[in-house]
Amino acid sequence: MFQKLIKKTNLDVEERTFSVCYYETPKMNGASRYSAEVVFHPRDHMILDADSVKGLETRLACLVRASFYGRMLVETGTSV
Repeated sequence: MFQKLIKKTNLDVEERTFSVCYYETPKMNGASRYSAEVVFHPRDHMILDADSVKGLETRLACLVRASFYGRMLVETGTSV
């Protein structure tokens, strides 16, 4: 199956901007599946899947912020 880019946006977290690309993938039964790719760094990506773009946006609102803070902790070597 082929993915089609349907939307490209940016998310702002703590004065940083991350690129987000939304893709649609058709399924064999005619339905569509959606995914979003967040680029934290050229070699650091996060991909999420959902049944709708709205579902992806809801997940991204929480997970991008949490992932960003987790990556900050790893970079600084700080433990919680």
